[in-house]
Formats: sequence, C-alpha cells, structure tokens
Amino acid sequence: MIASLPMYDWPEVRAAQNAFWAHLRDGLRARGIDAPDSLSPETHWRDPALVFSQTCGWPWAMAYSDALDLVATPIHPLPGCGEGTYSSMVVVHADASAQTLADLRGKSIAYNGLDSQSGVHTLREAVAPLTETAPFFARGIESGAHRNSVKAVAQGDADCAAIDAVCWAMAQEHEPQATARLRVIHVTAPAPALPFVTRKGGPVVEIRAALDQTLAAGLGEPLHIRALVDPDETNYRALITRVANAQPLFRAIAR
Repeated sequence: MIASLPMYDWPEVRAAQNAFWAHLRDGLRARGIDAPDSLSPETHWRDPALVFSQTCGWPWAMAYSDALDLVATPIHPLPGCGEGTYSSMVVVHADASAQTLADLRGKSIAYNGLDSQSGVHTLREAVAPLTETAPFFARGIESGAHRNSVKAVAQGDADCAAIDAVCWAMAQEHEPQATARLRVIHVTAPAPALPFVTRKGGPVVEIRAALDQTLAAGLGEPLHIRALVDPDETNYRALITRVANAQPLFRAIAR
C-alpha cells in the first residue's frame, strides 16, 4: 500500500505531515483498511496500491480522473482561501514599477510547472481579457516549485509569479527574507482547493471518516487545514473550460 502528501511537502512541515499521516493511518487501520506505515516521497497517482494522496485540480481533471477518486477538499484558514477554494498571489519585486496585471505585459514569469493550476492556468484566466492574439508574457522560466518561483522573483531572475495561497503563507513563514522583497499586485479568481484522493474504487468513505477524526485531533492546524468539504467533480473539470479560449501564458520558455 502507498500513501503520499506531495503537494505542500516542504522540509519544515514534514514532521507535521508525518504526524498527520500517522493519525490518519491508524484511523484507517481501525476501520479495516490496509495502510502503509509511512508516507512515500513519490506521487504514484496511477498505482493501484495507492491508498491516499493529494493532487492539483488541473492534473486531476486533465489526466487522472480515470485513476483517482476524489475524497475531500480542504478548507485553508488563510488569505486568498475560501470554503474549499484557493487563489494565487501574483507577486512582483517590491521595487518593481508594476502596479496591476496590465503592467506585466511582455515581462517574464517564473512558474512551477506547465500542469499547475495555481502557477499557470489561473493566470491564463486572469490575463485573458488583456490578451488579444499573442501570449501575454514574453518569457516563462520553469522553476519546478512555487518556493523556487518566490526566490526567482525576489532575486530578480523573473519579473513575476503566481503563487498558490497556501505556498505563499508557507513562504512567509519559511522564506521571510525572500517574501520581504516581494509585493502582491493581484489575487486570482478562486479555484477548488487541492483535493485529497485515493485510487479509483478506493476506500473513500473510510478515508473521509479518518480524515475528519484527524482534523478533530488538531493535526491539520500545522498544515493550514481547518476542515473539509465534499469535493465537486464539476468544479474541478470546469478548470479546463475556464481557460478553453485563453492564449498560452508566454511566448518562449527559458531553459
């Protein structure tokens, strides 16, 4: 059996993730569900042995809905988050002249990955009204992670980035020197928060009950999880249609 929590897996919160999983694991075992002793560092989203994980809404809708069942959507008590939703903070260097999204036309953007709702597609939606026939940004710089995007903008290697609201809160806690050099100029439209998932046909009911018990024990608080809402597949699939007519985000990818 496999379990993972890959989406907000920063070293500073790994102990809290392990404690969260240990409680959840014991709750699953008490309900007759086999569960691994510890979290895997890999994703394994197509592995039939997957018991529990978390994924981004865009990859689920685009590539994994045939392999993963949605279990629950977290509620994060953070700026930019709602009841089962989250937004991205569009950040620029504190000394930048840009004040609005329109001021970023033709600039460079750091992004975590092309399949990221929070780092790419939410911003495609945001700049679509400002875009005619060409991509809005001149250059995209793939950073591999929101944390790296924060550092890239702080260091002047990119003009801006769209940072998941949860990662932005984590960066303010764990990368204060970088975030002190940044300024938020836009908050994107809400999207469904990153869902907890299991393999297709997995123990959804038992995991949800064990999750509720784990949160009631206070183990979600260090991970910025206050509660859960039922996941709505329609809202996740709508992420694709929301940008169906939007241009690509940038003209060229910097390697």
